[in-house]
Amino acid sequence: MDYSWAKFAKKPTKKHKRLVVSKTTYDEVYKACNGKCVLCGTSQTLELHHILGRGKDLTDNPMNCVMLCRRCHHEVVHQNNKKYRSILQDIRKRL
Repeated sequence: MDYSWAKFAKKPTKKHKRLVVSKTTYDEVYKACNGKCVLCGTSQTLELHHILGRGKDLTDNPMNCVMLCRRCHHEVVHQNNKKYRSILQDIRKRL
């Protein structure tokens, strides 16, 4: 797309590579979490969350993942990531 018309405009760039989680990892985490959000317990709109982030090597480690519903996932990622990190690590160890 041509952005030359816009003053000081830059071509949009992606900040992170998109990680595609393998079906095996997703299924393993889903099963470990009993098909529910580990924070609120709902089984609707589940998303896989990387507790410590995915790192530079884009690891696909199931022990670093939990299932969160869309609402909880948004809360953890966009508002209180540091607050929830230790909570999610403790929950994952118990699963």
